[in-house]
Amino acid sequence: MARTNASSRSEVFEMLKEDHKRAKKSFRDFSKLEQEGDEQACQQLAVQTCKELQLHMRLEEEVFYPAARSGLEEEDLIEEAEVEHGSAKTLIEQLQTLSPDDPKFAATFTVLGEYIKHHVKEEEGEMFEQLGRSKIDWDGVLEEMLARRMELESELGLASEEADEQAAQAVPPEARGAAAPAQAKPAR
Repeated sequence: MARTNASSRSEVFEMLKEDHKRAKKSFRDFSKLEQEGDEQACQQLAVQTCKELQLHMRLEEEVFYPAARSGLEEEDLIEEAEVEHGSAKTLIEQLQTLSPDDPKFAATFTVLGEYIKHHVKEEEGEMFEQLGRSKIDWDGVLEEMLARRMELESELGLASEEADEQAAQAVPPEARGAAAPAQAKPAR
């Protein structure tokens, strides 16, 4: 069955919202792990989250924002989003140089989380709302985003983890308990 332009737009928005949701959860989980004093788990979560954020930002900058620019009433929303991405990239670079036992590690990751929450609020609250009324070729945007996402997942080493997560989500909740022994994954 062929997609409609509106359903493609919804899929694009949902893809980005899922990334946003995963990032916000990671920042909450980090806070809990930090309180427990689990530096290794904090570092693993921070590394994973930063990779996912890098994928997301590149996907937006390379595909979504160029397409969205023509459909926005307030084009400065794209400019602001790109500046926010620049700040996030700087914080990610700082995190990559810090040891998890450095007091600035948790502080830097926390500030990154605050920037991301602000960015998500503006993107979902203002940008998506304006784009919902735009005449963009959402079918083309969706196709390009899906293809680019696969490339970036492979490049950033996220492909297998993303596939594992998607496979787990494809199993209905009521079947997960019964199927757990057959689908158990080794600890990482």
